[in-house]
Amino acid sequence: LGLNPYPSRSRRTHYAGDLVTQFEKFDGQPVTVSGRLMSWRKQGGLAFGHVQDERGRIQLFLKKQNVQALNKESGNIGFPEFHLLDLGDIVEASGKVMRTERGEISISVDQLRIVSKALRPLPDQWSGLKDREIILRRRYLDTILEKPSHERFAAITRLIAAIRTFLAGRGFLEFQTPVIQPQYGGGTAKPFKTHVNALGCDMYLAISHELYLKRLIVAGYDKVFTIGRYFRNEGIDRSHHPEFSMVETMTAYENYEYNMNLIEEMFRFVAQTAFGKTQFNVRGHAIDFANPWKRISMADAVKEKTCIDFREVKTVEEANRHLKQFQVHEPQTTIGEALVKVFEAAVEPTLIEPTLVFGQPVEISPLAKPMAEDPRFAERFEIFIAGMECGDNWSEQNDPAHLLATWKKAYNPEERDSGEFHTLDFDFIEALEYGMPPTTGIGPGIERMAMIFTEQENIDDVIFFPLLKPSVSAINAEVYGIEDRAGPVEDLTLTFEQFEGLA
Repeated sequence: LGLNPYPSRSRRTHYAGDLVTQFEKFDGQPVTVSGRLMSWRKQGGLAFGHVQDERGRIQLFLKKQNVQALNKESGNIGFPEFHLLDLGDIVEASGKVMRTERGEISISVDQLRIVSKALRPLPDQWSGLKDREIILRRRYLDTILEKPSHERFAAITRLIAAIRTFLAGRGFLEFQTPVIQPQYGGGTAKPFKTHVNALGCDMYLAISHELYLKRLIVAGYDKVFTIGRYFRNEGIDRSHHPEFSMVETMTAYENYEYNMNLIEEMFRFVAQTAFGKTQFNVRGHAIDFANPWKRISMADAVKEKTCIDFREVKTVEEANRHLKQFQVHEPQTTIGEALVKVFEAAVEPTLIEPTLVFGQPVEISPLAKPMAEDPRFAERFEIFIAGMECGDNWSEQNDPAHLLATWKKAYNPEERDSGEFHTLDFDFIEALEYGMPPTTGIGPGIERMAMIFTEQENIDDVIFFPLLKPSVSAINAEVYGIEDRAGPVEDLTLTFEQFEGLA
């Protein structure tokens, strides 16, 4: 017909959802909407459809005598050509807002254009997507068909914006820290390695951005943060993903107690600002972030649940005997590590209400300062909500000699990239030697927060593009003419059940 089904722009003036929610304001007004055609039927000289955009959907009401004829220059589709429209087409409709005799808010359309032709049919709208693997691989189909999914991912963007607003309001400056790093550090995790051709050397994808934020503190910035991407070449399960996001802060001249208040206030602010409420269903538990958070030391938490006071345990042998009560049969090398194992087995699953557990053993806290009143424990706390760990925070170790000795003690060259210890970062030690003031930071995971606030139990449901093994279906291989491949197409396909098995 000489029509271009892929014009470069649309003349949209309004969103469909706004016209419906503010009908009194727009009643009788000329508007132009653009969106995906989700329903379509003709009845003699009438046609009806629904167009859906980012903010909602609205009915299109078309009378044969009112619709402008086919026009190549403007791109209008005439009534006789309506049979060329398919569900899924992205169309532009112009006309006046009105309410039909049946009471449905609609647009009385006089001009209709295709702005993008759909070559593949949408999945059945009534049954929706049921195949879990298709949902993960083609999330865009899930968000087209399922309004809750669409709204969930929009809410996650509001969550991130609220975090930025909260921190900026408290004087924090946001910095971009490097993802490709010559030396991974700031945590214990197995890294992803890459090669930088321009420099002719291997580097790592960030497992943490902490050490760069501390360099900014050395540089004279007192409150800094980044919302960055993190890469840890470890397991995949319902709450872990190899690539994820985190907000990390550093605050000079404060200790971990400052961050206890900061994190509690931030969660409450995000709940109210991004979601308009403080009560959420988290993993089957009703959680109200308006309530004050419980604060308890790790040793007291274990004593409260088990009647074992690890402060009074004198030997590693005695500590390991306690472990057997909790089905932990692997001996630990220190009393502190045994305390952590008992905590994980007996206490962590019971921490339902938001709880800040502080005073972790120094053996597992090499970047944290020891407590002055009891140097066996660190100025550190972890966040637990509905039995899930949601962040790790401490007073930073700023004594370069102490930190270097700790790193050297744990360092094993043969297991350099194993993720079992903090690797030696002499460049960071040099920065500390110029002097870093007392400093503390927080690091809650964005995906963990998203799971909490969108009431999801699987991390894949808050990641729009979860990591999956590459797959090419047999039909796509034929359609696209894929011939040069490593093996049969089926070998490149991984079912969701197989994926779960690998995880």
